[in-house]
Formats: sequence, C-alpha cells, structure tokens
Amino acid sequence: PASSSAFPSVRNCTQRCRRIPVIEPALTISSSWYLLQVETGDLGGVYKARVSCDAVPGFEGWHLKSFHLEELHTKQELNFDCSCWISLNRGDKELVKEFPVVSEDQKTLPVQKYLVSLHVGDRWGADTSANVHMTLHGRRGDTGARKLHTSLAKGRKFQRNKVDSFLVEAVSLSHLHKVVVGHDGEGYGAGMYLKMVTVKESQDSDKEWVFPLWNWLDTHLGLCENVCEIVTV
Repeated sequence: PASSSAFPSVRNCTQRCRRIPVIEPALTISSSWYLLQVETGDLGGVYKARVSCDAVPGFEGWHLKSFHLEELHTKQELNFDCSCWISLNRGDKELVKEFPVVSEDQKTLPVQKYLVSLHVGDRWGADTSANVHMTLHGRRGDTGARKLHTSLAKGRKFQRNKVDSFLVEAVSLSHLHKVVVGHDGEGYGAGMYLKMVTVKESQDSDKEWVFPLWNWLDTHLGLCENVCEIVTV
C-alpha cells in the first residue's frame, strides 16, 4: 500500500502542472485497486504524470502497476503504465517517478535517465553535508525537485574538488535550458562552492549541457542564497 502522502502530478502541453494529494480513497475496490474522485481545473493536453511519496517513518515502499485518469464529463481516458517501485529501499531507490501518457491519439514520449554531475570547487570549505536537490528545466517542462542522494562516484558526496554524478529519470524534456540547484542548509558550514553542473541525456550520450556557476551556495557568501538558477551556455 501507499503511504498516507502520495502525490500524482499531471503536466500538460502548456507547461501547467496540477498536484493531486491522495490522502483517503473515495472508494476502495480491493486491497490493490483504489478509485478516487478529485476536482481540478482544466488540465488541457496532458502528456505525462509525476508520482511522489513522502518518506514517512516506517514506509517501506509502494509498487505501482498502473493508473488511469478519466474526465467524468467528456469520458476522455488517460492511461499510465508504471510497474515499478516507489521506494528508497527497492528498485532504483527513488520516491519520485514520471510516466508518459500511453494513448493511440498521441506519441508516447521516451523516458530518459539523465546523467547529472555536480562539480565542487577546490576551495577551503567548498564541501557540504547538506541535502542537495536539483530541478532540470527543458522545452517540455521540468523534472520537479529531485534529491540527489545516490552518487555514482565512490566516497562521501559533495567533497572539495570532487565530481558527483547522479541518474535522474524523467520523461524526455527535449532541449534543456536551465537548472535549479540548492541544498537545505543542514549541518555546520553547510555552504557549498559549486563550479558547474553538467547534464547528459544518458550515460552514453555525446551531447552535454553545461551550466556554469563558480560561486557559493551559502547564505553568508557569494550569492547569499542556498538555491540558485543557472542557465546553460
């Protein structure tokens, strides 16, 4: 079963997003099938959905097979095939997943595993033990804020003069134009000196987007902010 805080979000072709909290099922069909009725504004042409769960204590994970949306007046149906774990302990250990609409009327967009690399500078105090998050923005919307918790590089994350790489799975964003990167400020001396962020569409891709910063993410140094927006060169 899901935790008490599951949040499907749907995104349409005009880049508007609607977040739907799933707190209490309106009608429980069985132990593994829930039917809910929610009120939203006009969603327009939906092409993907994002599902997330809060990491509440004792939450072991949620295996989501599929979900379906039906507009009650027009009877339009949107189908999403999932078949994955939303969990920090199983699958790819993520609490946020995106799924493209599966429809005969429109092309199903590919799901990419973006390789996101953070390049920490060679300065005293450049490292951080804070929780770092990242949002990728492209022609087809954004990924939503993603916590960067499982680095592909060995050793402690976000250390001085180190590059940490992460896989961020999302429905294809097309051309990327900016990232938002930041941290929660937790821990002593939480500020981080970040040289740049680089992003590839996959681990094997030759194309790379570069987002230069060469500044502090710190409330007392540089930008005097823990979060910043960086555009690509």
